[in-house]
Amino acid sequence: MRRGGGMQFMGKPFDETRRSFLTLSGVAIGATGFVGSVTSETETTTNRAWASFQHDAGNTGTTPDGTDPGPDAWIEWSEQVSDRPLHSPTVADGIVYVSDVSGEITAFDTDTRETRWTARIRGLDYAPSVVGDTVYAAGTDLVALSAADGNERWRFDVGIAESSPVTAADGTLFFKTSDVNGQGSCWAVDAATGTERWHVRLPTGKDGETPSAEHVPPAVVGGVAYFADKDAVYALRAEDGTPRWQASVDGIIDHAPTVANDTVYVCGERAFALSADDGRAKWKTDLGDSARLSQSPAVTDDAVVVTDGSRARIWALAADDGAIRWTVEGTGGSAGTPVIADETAYVPIADDEDGLVALDLQSGDQRWWVPIRNLSNSSLPPAIDDAIYVTGREGFLYAVADPTWLDWRANQIGSLAVDENVYVSNGRGHFSALDAETGSKRWRGEADETPVTANGMVYGTDWSAVVAYTPDGTERWRFDCDGKITTEPVVTDDSVVVAGDGWVTALDPTTGTHRWTNDGDCAGLGTVEALSAEGKTAFAVVDGRVVALDFDERQWSAGSGVQTIAVGDAVYTGTEQNEVVAYGFDGTELWNATLDDGNQVTSLVADDGLYAVTTAVTSTGTDSREWLVSLDEGTVDWTFHPKFLPFGSLCEPVVEDETVYVGASDRRVYALSAADGTEQRRFETGGVVELVAVDGDRVYATADETYAFR
Repeated sequence: MRRGGGMQFMGKPFDETRRSFLTLSGVAIGATGFVGSVTSETETTTNRAWASFQHDAGNTGTTPDGTDPGPDAWIEWSEQVSDRPLHSPTVADGIVYVSDVSGEITAFDTDTRETRWTARIRGLDYAPSVVGDTVYAAGTDLVALSAADGNERWRFDVGIAESSPVTAADGTLFFKTSDVNGQGSCWAVDAATGTERWHVRLPTGKDGETPSAEHVPPAVVGGVAYFADKDAVYALRAEDGTPRWQASVDGIIDHAPTVANDTVYVCGERAFALSADDGRAKWKTDLGDSARLSQSPAVTDDAVVVTDGSRARIWALAADDGAIRWTVEGTGGSAGTPVIADETAYVPIADDEDGLVALDLQSGDQRWWVPIRNLSNSSLPPAIDDAIYVTGREGFLYAVADPTWLDWRANQIGSLAVDENVYVSNGRGHFSALDAETGSKRWRGEADETPVTANGMVYGTDWSAVVAYTPDGTERWRFDCDGKITTEPVVTDDSVVVAGDGWVTALDPTTGTHRWTNDGDCAGLGTVEALSAEGKTAFAVVDGRVVALDFDERQWSAGSGVQTIAVGDAVYTGTEQNEVVAYGFDGTELWNATLDDGNQVTSLVADDGLYAVTTAVTSTGTDSREWLVSLDEGTVDWTFHPKFLPFGSLCEPVVEDETVYVGASDRRVYALSAADGTEQRRFETGGVVELVAVDGDRVYATADETYAFR
């Protein structure tokens, strides 16, 4: 498609209250009238859609159709659609359209959670726009793609270094560009054919004193297109590009203008409301000298929500006079572009803990907070449809809703055990017993190490004492050992076994009666580094070897470099040489397997199979990577590593009903087929997953909180 010569603004922008009609130096208007698939500035493909940047042609950032997910809002799912940072999403007809920093657009089906198609647009920096069955994206060219398969329908040769997102209204596509000289231009292109209707050059770059500002989309309302550039707003007749007025504010406008209520809302050094008719300043509100008002406002009939890009501050202003209704201040970070639905303002926050906050539009009270991994410095608006869609810098698309699989969350963190209660140890000498159905706290007990459930009781350690509780919190028995206990209790049908520095003690699990203590006699046992048991025999890792102990004596010892141990139908050890070695109960070596992934085995679980976690540390020593390995008689059946996690850790796995559950530092719990390691389900948490437990139809995990999944 060819471009015309364009029309040009003469003169420079004016001060904050002055406005003027501008003369034309040339005209380049399309030869035909308005035709095409776009019928109005508010047209969307469905009743519930977020089909363009900030939702609509006015960039209001507000939808009348979205429903707040409520206090149980959480990440319903997340998928990595790119290995690069993502721009803000748009969504229509159940398809999310999102581009990454390389210019690749992905059409992602939210029902199947699969990519339908991808297309690459050179120079694309923002969200595409969707109208009917067509996706429009502007980079160095403006391109129309089929929404069904991504095939190109037409291409308009802009020949420009950078372009804004596209705003669609009345059969026309409006966007702003800047060339290599910083020359800003406003464009109107026929949506059906890709032919130019008109373009106007702004008084910037080689036609002015300063380069064009941020490439943000125009707003198009009531037959007028509103463009922002540097410190000015330009109002052009949408039909032919004729200038109507120009008005300046007291700072750079580096966001899209928002038009609603016959008013243009922009921010410079202050927040401004300009008359949509003539650019006159209706009001201006000072929000502080240090505020960086670089995000587009979100606007309803009576409220304007403005955010601070340098600090996590959010304001709600009265739409009619700019009066501050409320202010919310975070502890640091920055606040991104706000959006509004269901009397709620949603704002992405980039801080030490990134996330999406929901605020009551009337009061500013926080309704909920959902952590989002690595938003980083993202200032991008979410998109609202049947869920709230947010993008991150690791290439993830997140859907925030009220997931049916999340039963409850409790503000308790630590080690984890489950029977008819959920036991969470805080690592400071106590554990809490939570109701398994609701997560509410029932009672508190004493435990330095992870509590263990078995035989209808829960066992914990309190410095030098082993304590057994019934599920209602009654202390059944307590036994004082000869020194500080340094291991978790290991419980079998016959014994409760604990260890300290140089000794191992076995107790009766029902009464707490002392069975035996082994301290290695004259030679000394050494420091016990890990512990397991089978029947009346304990297996301890001492000085890099596995030692079998009972009430009589040390039965046998074997191995070198042993770091972890598990007991099932054999005694299994994991070594610092990345080996898994199996021994018979008489100490005979059965097999030895050296694992390909990782360089040391850090965890073993023997439960309906054998599973090892193996670790590799980077050459710099700053990062590590871990794999979950399933073994059968020394042969590797399958290996799992989260595809989203280049580096990071896995917790100890848990096996239940032919499913292996493992948590990761990418904040997810994975449910894997025990047969082949394929992913069956995935649960989202808000932090590094430390422990996982399973009881019945619930999966529990501790991360930044304790979670119960169904």
